[in-house]
Amino acid sequence: MAEEEAALCDKVVSHLRQFRPSQPPKSTGDDDALIDLRDQIASARLEDVPALITQMQQVAAVASSRTTKPVEPVDPESPYFGHLRLEEDERGVRDVLIGRTTHIDPKAGIRIVDWRHAPVSQLYYRYDEGADYEEQFGDRDVTGTVLCRRTVTIAGGSLRRVQSPQGVFVRTKDGWRVSSHGAASLSGGEGSAVRAEHMRGVLGALGEVEQREDRHLPEIAALLDPRQFELISKESTGLVVVQGGAGSGKTTIGVHRMAYLAYQSKQRFGPDRMLVVVGTPALRDYIGVLLEALGMGAVRVVTFTSWSRKLRKRMYPHLDALGVEDNTPVEVSRLKTDPRLLALLEAQAKTMRKQGRTGVRDAVWLWADVLTSRDRVRAAFADDERRLTKAQLERALDWCADHCPAVAEWRQDQDAESELEEIEGADGLTEHDDERATLDDEDESLLLRAYQLLRGPLRSNRNKALVYEHMFVDEAQDLAAVDLCVLADVVSERKSITLAGDTAQRLHVDTGFTRWDEVLAALGLAHLAVEPLKIAYRSTKEVLRFATDVLGPLAEDEPIAPRSGAPVEHHEFPSQGAAAAFLAESLRPLLQREPRATVCILARYPEQAEAYYEALTMAEVPHLRLVANYDFSFKSGVEVTDIRQVKGLEYDYVILIDVNASSYPAEDEARYQLHIGATRAAHQLWVVSTGKPSPLIPAWLLDEEPGD
Repeated sequence: MAEEEAALCDKVVSHLRQFRPSQPPKSTGDDDALIDLRDQIASARLEDVPALITQMQQVAAVASSRTTKPVEPVDPESPYFGHLRLEEDERGVRDVLIGRTTHIDPKAGIRIVDWRHAPVSQLYYRYDEGADYEEQFGDRDVTGTVLCRRTVTIAGGSLRRVQSPQGVFVRTKDGWRVSSHGAASLSGGEGSAVRAEHMRGVLGALGEVEQREDRHLPEIAALLDPRQFELISKESTGLVVVQGGAGSGKTTIGVHRMAYLAYQSKQRFGPDRMLVVVGTPALRDYIGVLLEALGMGAVRVVTFTSWSRKLRKRMYPHLDALGVEDNTPVEVSRLKTDPRLLALLEAQAKTMRKQGRTGVRDAVWLWADVLTSRDRVRAAFADDERRLTKAQLERALDWCADHCPAVAEWRQDQDAESELEEIEGADGLTEHDDERATLDDEDESLLLRAYQLLRGPLRSNRNKALVYEHMFVDEAQDLAAVDLCVLADVVSERKSITLAGDTAQRLHVDTGFTRWDEVLAALGLAHLAVEPLKIAYRSTKEVLRFATDVLGPLAEDEPIAPRSGAPVEHHEFPSQGAAAAFLAESLRPLLQREPRATVCILARYPEQAEAYYEALTMAEVPHLRLVANYDFSFKSGVEVTDIRQVKGLEYDYVILIDVNASSYPAEDEARYQLHIGATRAAHQLWVVSTGKPSPLIPAWLLDEEPGD
């Protein structure tokens, strides 16, 4: 088998190396290519015609645009990744090669088709070796049998690996050897991830047991040591910080604590007097499901971004029309989220209050004055340049000097503006039209904090002081100090707050959140120190070992995992198409064996997720969903999405795709993202590379077999 594939590979590579043009074709070459393709179409099989027409259209497009850029040829160093041998009822036996670019030469007997577009490639994704097929190519129904189906790895024009139902064959210095038999599989993990139904019955249990401390919240008791349990279950605990790694039970503790408080004091902790704040819409919806299962469905759950923007527009209605900048420079974000700004805001607010300047527009000027006071900002930031160098700080101040005054002057005098508009007409520009008058995302919190310092409590939609009796903030490490300060000030004086987070799971590395003690000290909040939760209940020892090694120098203490599971596996393929075919082969039988399993295919970027979704759709993987805008179903099946959307969620199985050096370089942000993705897995984790593997993949996981 391996020798047969090697001979085929040599034939194709030799042909392509001779065929490959050494320079871009001239316009007359385009004409020749079009004529040649026309002649090939005349003698080609019916199922090959669409691919040839596609090539013809590509050449024609290049010729018509008069560009010197040639049509991308097939790379002879890695021309294809899949091999089908088909026996059709009427046309006999033929070989079809699956690659990234189409190249068909009937005379040479070579047929390479693009896995994304060619109809015949569907056979590679949908049928196993030995299977009979019936498909429609063009206007013709085609029936036949897949005699062989193999996935190959070709590098440098040489066949390196053959994967087939008979085994995986690897080329070594001493010839071919069998690396493994059979295919890797996902199995045994159905129901490992926490479901909402696991939360049911807690309130009923509370009402049935005696009011003894060791009998409260039995679900949480398994997660906490006695001291932590004592702090969680007390009513008057002030600010409680729940620290812990992925899967250690932070979210579970937060929602159960709310249930406990509501049970102990229904009048004080009614649903309308409690608030949950999270970072993403997915986590918002997930916690909403958990609260519903606990009988707490009336409690409001919001993302901080939507909550703060809505309030900013309510507090500053005259700024409602301002746009929000999409491309804020990194140094500006770092400046505006730095805890050192809080002291500057408070000092300037004190001065303005003495001057009697406490209006809404005065609050805008407070924000603008602080961000444009170069000498004061320089002095405050002079002691530490780790987050902002002097050059970065100056660039950030230049940005603020350009934007903040324009915002402060926006519609400064609405009556005068109305008169100007009436005189100049609808198409006229007034003195207030200024393209520089835009806000950054980070300004939402700064403006709200300025309002609190100068005018007092934020207001509800009924113009009453906005006050909550308890607030649970999940994934707090993704918020800046000013964000947390704004939130703390909408909680009553008794400050019943639960903060949960993990500094190893930061989606945003520019918020200034480094250590809990530093952030809480900047807020001036007294808190009860809770030791980190050291037991991780979601992921297995194998998953946590991988996730901790990925963090490298950013890792703190490795969490304790009470259970073992399937080994983490790394699978390397020459392209996305080959990887998608492998995943389809694994997912279809998994979903038949375990229909209630939850699977997540995770990419770093949305474009990668979309490519795999299209391929797996073509491969007819059942119960497949693309999550493009946090629209998770929380049901069994396969969800394909990017890492930024899954924060706080968990699945039975997780497959990290395109874990390549280009997607995950040796950078802090990439380490955090890969760590977050891996720790979504409750049972089994696969790591898939389709190029040079990421340097963040631990050496012990990489396939080090000779010849690979």
